[in-house]
Amino acid sequence: MPNPLQRFDVLHVSSAHPWTDVRIHQRQAASAAAAGLRTGLIAVANADRGAHGGWSADPATGVSVHCIPRRPRLRRMTVSSAQVVRLALRTPADVVQIHDPELLWAVPVFRARGRKVVYDAHEDLPDQVRGKEYLRGARRVLAIAAAHLLVRVAGWSDAVVAATPAVASRFPEDKTTVVRNLPRVRDADLAASLDRPPRAVYLGSHSRDRGLEVLCDVARTAERSWQLVTAGPVEPGGHRQAFDDLVRAERIDHRGVLPPSDARALLLDCRIGLLPLRPTPAYKTSIPTKLFEYMAAGLAVIATDIPFWRELLDGIDCVTWVPADDPAAITSAIERYVREPERARAHAQAGRAAVIERLRWEVDESALLGVYRALFGAMPFDGFGPTEQP
Repeated sequence: MPNPLQRFDVLHVSSAHPWTDVRIHQRQAASAAAAGLRTGLIAVANADRGAHGGWSADPATGVSVHCIPRRPRLRRMTVSSAQVVRLALRTPADVVQIHDPELLWAVPVFRARGRKVVYDAHEDLPDQVRGKEYLRGARRVLAIAAAHLLVRVAGWSDAVVAATPAVASRFPEDKTTVVRNLPRVRDADLAASLDRPPRAVYLGSHSRDRGLEVLCDVARTAERSWQLVTAGPVEPGGHRQAFDDLVRAERIDHRGVLPPSDARALLLDCRIGLLPLRPTPAYKTSIPTKLFEYMAAGLAVIATDIPFWRELLDGIDCVTWVPADDPAAITSAIERYVREPERARAHAQAGRAAVIERLRWEVDESALLGVYRALFGAMPFDGFGPTEQP
């Protein structure tokens, strides 16, 4: 177990994301550790790991992890944000990479203490706020203004890592690097048979903007010749009650919140991946991670017809595009894949091949390591060989 004063080369910090977060831990922190950087992570506890016990190294990635308790939103933005910043300041680290807008207030704090700061912009914050339908009138104006102010503060970081070109356009060009949220391709993905049970799966957070209402409507009319499977947290309120009723009626097989390895295993046991996100301002220019994870796992995909997503997959015949908020179109597309398994197989093969060739994490991993190299002037070790890990 590392000493709390052990120096890290790179320390990832989040008050909102679980320590198992795929982009933060499984991709970025894991890549830094594999490159020989002493890498730490402060993030939120979940069912896999509690918030007690201090630092310990994750055996799969070599990243040293310290978990804080999960808290409700308001306490997360106040108590948790202060806690993770305090922990980060107590733990010597040359580079601190922050992953939440609610931590941007600490950029000048870290810099005043001699730390170099990377802000990882997962989403377009002003567009994300603009898409919140519950914000009205003066609250909406103030929230959008606050989002733009936070973007300006983020620009004070030594470097910005942006998940998409649209997000990157918000920040100073000379210090911003696009690092897309692409999947790692596992041996299990490559070896998996494409002859799958007739299951359609939705994996991810369940909310209205992510298509919860549409999924409920699909489940109500689903034929018994196929099964709708979901996994991930379900947003309270709204259609939560209807969703829970459909789970109890066995119209939806909901697996709860799964560890990343179990979630990927679930995909390998399904034929169709669903991406019914609504075309909000944020999603119109996002790179949907789940799309590429479905493709990597060998799934035919049904997705909302968003022009930017079509551009991403130009020339790749692996998706059935459907209008937004149209459960009948989703149901029809599922039933066609069930009736025509060879069509599903062809789409699955095309999608998996595209991920292997050009839409995998390893393509953008070098861009992330280049950010660290620029901040250090040179990597803090000779080449990319292993160095002593905390």
